Amino acid sequence: MTDAPAEIPAEVPAGLNGSAPGTLTPAKQTAQGVAAIAGMLSQFPQALAQVLQQVPVQAQTRQHLCATCVLGRLTWNVAHERELTAAIEMAARVHGLADGDPRLGQLDPVPFLPESLRPGGPQGMPPANPSITAVGGTEVCSEHIPGRPGGKQLLLMPGPLSQGMLASFAGIR
Repeated sequence: MTDAPAEIPAEVPAGLNGSAPGTLTPAKQTAQGVAAIAGMLSQFPQALAQVLQQVPVQAQTRQHLCATCVLGRLTWNVAHERELTAAIEMAARVHGLADGDPRLGQLDPVPFLPESLRPGGPQGMPPANPSITAVGGTEVCSEHIPGRPGGKQLLLMPGPLSQGMLASFAGIR
C-alpha cells in the first residue's frame, strides 16, 4: 500500500496572525492574563488579612542565653546531678508520666529540689539570663558585661523607646 500524501494546509492570511477567527492571539492572551493578575494583586492585602485573622499566628523569636549564665548552670547541673535526677523522677511520678514520654523534657524539677538547691537558696540553681549583647563574640546578659560600671543592674526596655521616654529616664524634660 502506498501512503497518501499529507495535506498541506493553505497559507494563513497575515491578518489572523496564525489564529483561527474568533480566538485570541498569544499577545492578547498574555495581556489579559497580566491584567487579571494585576487586578488580583490589589485584593491580596485584604485576602491575606482575612486569612491571618482566621489562623492563630504567633510571632516567635529565638532568645539567646548569656554564655556565662549557661556555663554556670551547666556546672551546677553536673555538681548536683543526683538531686536533679531525683527531682525530675519525682516530677514525672506526680504528673503520671512514664519513662520515654516526650513530655518529660517539659517538666519543671525546681519544686522537687531540696530547699537549699532551689533558686535563692544557699546552693541554689543559678539563673540563665537572656543575652542582651555580644562582647568579643560571646553573648552576655546585663550582669556579665565586662567592665560594667558600679556593678548595678541595667535598665532594659523591650521595644523602641520614644524621645519622651528617654528624656524621662534621664531626668530631662
